[in-house]
Amino acid sequence: MPDARAPLLTDDDVFTPAAESALKEIFSRFDVDKDGNLSRAEIDAFAIAANGEKFDEATIEELSDSFDTTADGKLTLEGFLDMYHLQTLSDEDETWKDLKTFGYDDKLVKSDTQT
Repeated sequence: MPDARAPLLTDDDVFTPAAESALKEIFSRFDVDKDGNLSRAEIDAFAIAANGEKFDEATIEELSDSFDTTADGKLTLEGFLDMYHLQTLSDEDETWKDLKTFGYDDKLVKSDTQT
């Protein structure tokens, strides 16, 4: 049976417009102060919503070292998308798990009920 899920990546391994739109919406949901970046508190809220617990210090350090952040350590939208891009390339099911957690269906449509 063919995979019924919408593709997350194109043949060139870039996010499809629908996947990028969903991830940007999730980012904006946690960017409480609407400064275009995720502060440590906003990252913690995202991690708890996605995984049930905050990221540990090693993961936070890895985020800062590996992805685009501001001078004061906030994760940028570009960094957030890069984080998900890397995850999707290595474990697409994990990205789907997060998308489902945040209320998206197999066609990347957001339901009215979201966590």
